[in-house]
This record gives sequence, structure tokens and C-alpha cells, in this order.
Amino acid sequence: MLRNSFTAMSMRRDEYQAKFGFALFIASLTMFFLASLAAYGIIRGSSGAPAISIGSFPLSLVASTISMFGVSFAMHKAVANVRRERQIPFRRWLIAAAVISIVFLVFQSMGLHALLDMHRLALEDGVTKQFGLMFFLVLVHALHVVGGISFLSGVLVRARHDAYDHEKHWTVDICALYWHFLDVVWIVMLATFLLGR
Repeated sequence: MLRNSFTAMSMRRDEYQAKFGFALFIASLTMFFLASLAAYGIIRGSSGAPAISIGSFPLSLVASTISMFGVSFAMHKAVANVRRERQIPFRRWLIAAAVISIVFLVFQSMGLHALLDMHRLALEDGVTKQFGLMFFLVLVHALHVVGGISFLSGVLVRARHDAYDHEKHWTVDICALYWHFLDVVWIVMLATFLLGR
């Protein structure tokens, strides 16, 4: 009985440390992305370049937004199912999230290629380098998505070995929160690119 109490305390401490570390990680990423977007706005504003019209914006980046929403939704459903001890739907939603995240990366790759072409043409015309900055920000976000896919893959492997249940699923919660964070960052980035003046 005493051993069980110590084990439970150790698990709670591990959960607290993981969640606290995750909160610090998200706070640092938030500051990085906000500073990068502010730099983008300052550089674009000082160059006098207008906001990019939706018509000239790469459609693959708009399509990737749907994929990002899909990953967030699938992770939300996975968490909801593991909390109710519904293991089969839980695993299916994790698999769906993994597949959709790969689709997101495909659209991102297409969008990055389009931004490079736009950047090259803008430099030839002597216009601002805002497409290069957009490329950098989208690339950094895509690299964080790759990290999210690695995290999600680890969760999926452990889920197949019944590592999570209705009491012990905080790793799944953290993974879902990370994807929700990436979703919010992506929407803020797109809004900055398309709506900023």
C-alpha cells in the first residue's frame, strides 16, 4: 500500500514537471513567433510594401490551413476518447491526426516552393524581400510541425502498447495542446501576411 502511494506521488510529480516544462516551452515559442512576426511587420512597413492580396497568395498555404484544423480536431477527439477509455477510437483518431499532419507538410512544401518563386521574382523587380521573410516564418513553423509529428508518432506507438487510459493520459493531453498551439500560430501568421497593413 505504501509502495503504491509513493508510485502515485512519483507519477504525479512527473506529470507536473512535464506540464510545467511544456508551459515554459510554449511560452518561449510564443515569444519567438511574436518577435518574428513583429520583425516581419516592421520590415514590410519600412519598405512601404502593401499587404499581399489573397489572389496572389499561394493556394497551397490556404489548403494547409484546412489540414492544420484537421490535425487539431483529430487530436481533440483522441483526447476525448482516451478519457472515456475508448481505446479503439482513441487510436484511430491518433492515426488520423498523423496522416493529416503528413498532408499538411505536403501542402507546406508546395507553399514554400511558391514563396521562393515569389521572392525571386520580387528581387528581380527590385521589390521588397517580404516573400523571403514569409518563407522563413513558414519554414520555421513547418519544422515545428515535424517536431509535432515526431511527438505524435511516439504517442501513437505507446498507445498501441496500451500505455494510456482514462487516468493516465497526460502525454496525450500535452501532444494535443502542442498541435492546438501550432494551429493558433499558423492562423496568426496567415492573418499577419494577409491582413496586416
